[in-house]
This record gives sequence, structure tokens and C-alpha cells, in this order.
Amino acid sequence: MASRTDGKDNDIYSATIMDEQVFYEQSIQRMRSEINRGKTFEQACRSLSSDERYLQKEIGEDFLRIIIAEQHFAGGFGIDDIALMLDVSYEKVLEVRDLMLSDLSGALDEQERRWPGKDLCN
Repeated sequence: MASRTDGKDNDIYSATIMDEQVFYEQSIQRMRSEINRGKTFEQACRSLSSDERYLQKEIGEDFLRIIIAEQHFAGGFGIDDIALMLDVSYEKVLEVRDLMLSDLSGALDEQERRWPGKDLCN
């Protein structure tokens, strides 16, 4: 298969990664635009094009995490406010938030285990 740039397989891989990233970011922006226009989370998911539908679940899950991070953690909105805004159950938003906190806790634990100077002052 021919490369887009200089014939190296690595160039095809890099171009594919960039295309997927742009595609993903455009999908997230489309969903954000739908929410800003007053659509529900489900309606925003349905707004994705047929090309995006194969990634709909992943994009939708990521978008929900993004909204929770922006509105709850950074913006101070309650879980109930986010659930109402997106027309998603309170339990679902709470579950996703708790998973995010669990992931963060695991990442922090791993970072602490690998921290090179953690025992220097003991």
C-alpha cells in the first residue's frame, strides 16, 4: 500500500492515527454542540453520522466522562444537575463518576509505587 508521504509504512500508521484523532474530536464536538442546543445525551448520540456509529458507544462513554469532568469536578455542578441536563439517570452519572474516581485512585497508587524518591525522608 502506498504512503501518503514518502512510502514508509510508519507514515501510513501516523496518518491513520491523526485521521482517527480528528474524527474522534469532531464527533465529540458534534455531541457537545447538540447538548448546547438543548438536546439530551441520547439525542446527541443519535446525531453521530453512520461513519461514527461504529464508535458510538465509545464516543458516548467518553463524552459522558468529559461532561462530568467539566461540569462536576471543574464546574462544581451536582450529579443531579448533570443528570437533568443530559436526561441521563442519576444512578448512571453517579456510576460513571465513581468509575472515574476509581481509575484516578488506581493511577495515583501506581504513580506512588513508582515514585523514585518516596522513601528519601524516612
